[in-house]
Amino acid sequence: MTTTDRRLHIVVPYRDRAAHLRDFVPRVGAYFATLADPIDYRVTIVEQEAGLPFNRGAIKNVGFLLGEAESGYTCLHDIDYLPIDADYSWVDRPTPILSFGAEQRPVAPGRSDQTVTTDLESTMGGVLLMPNDVFRRIDGYSNAYWGWGYEDFDLSLRIRSRRIPTARRPGRFEPLDHDNEGFNPDASASPISRVNKRVFQANWAGGTIPEEDGLSSLSFDILDRRPCDGAPPDATGRWEIVRVRLTMAPLPGQLAAFKAR
Repeated sequence: MTTTDRRLHIVVPYRDRAAHLRDFVPRVGAYFATLADPIDYRVTIVEQEAGLPFNRGAIKNVGFLLGEAESGYTCLHDIDYLPIDADYSWVDRPTPILSFGAEQRPVAPGRSDQTVTTDLESTMGGVLLMPNDVFRRIDGYSNAYWGWGYEDFDLSLRIRSRRIPTARRPGRFEPLDHDNEGFNPDASASPISRVNKRVFQANWAGGTIPEEDGLSSLSFDILDRRPCDGAPPDATGRWEIVRVRLTMAPLPGQLAAFKAR
C-alpha cells in the first residue's frame, strides 16, 4: 500500500454545537498525539450554513469528497463522542468503533428525564471507519434525510444490499449531551423523525439503493475555509473547518417539520 492508502481522513458534520466543538478539537487532537502507533490523519469539520434543515448524510458526503484524493480511509465521526480508548487504524471494510458510551442518551437534558437506548451491536452511526473505495461503491450516504434521522439506517442497507462484509471494534467514548431532535421531551418521535421514517420506507420499498442519491447527486458550494482553533501545536495544518451551502432542496414535509419546531 502507498502512504496515501493508509492515511486517515476524519469527517465531522457540524452546525450550532460550539461548546461541543471546543471540547472535540483539543481532546481528539491530544488523543492522536499520544498514540503508541501514530496514524497519519487530517480532520475536516464540515459546517452547514444556517437556513435549511441540517442534513448529516449530505454533509458527510461533502467531507468525504474534500479528502478522498489524499486518504485511503475515512472516519465519519459525530462531534458528540470523545475517544477514551478506541482504535482508528486502517480497516478494509466498514467498521464501527463506538461500542461503549452511547448506550443511553438523554432526550432533552435539564428538561426531561427520558432517555433513548441505542443498540451498539448493530448501529452504523456515531464513529464509523470506512475504506474510501467501499464508500464510493455504495454511493456514500443518501442525501434524502433533512432535519434528523435515518441516514445511518439507510447506510446500513446500502452496505447490506451490496453484500459488503463489515466488522466491529470495541471503542470507549465519552458522550456529550444535547437535545435529541428525533424525539419530543416525552420520548415520542418528533415530527421530523416521522417524516424521515416515511422517506426511508419509500426509498427502500424496492429493496435496492435508490438511483442517483448520494455522492452521485450531491450538490454544494464551499463558502469559506478556516483553520480550526484548539488543535495541538504539532497538528498545525491537519485541522480545518469548511463551511458549505447545500444546493439541493428538502421535501416540503421536511421543511414544514423543521419550521414547526
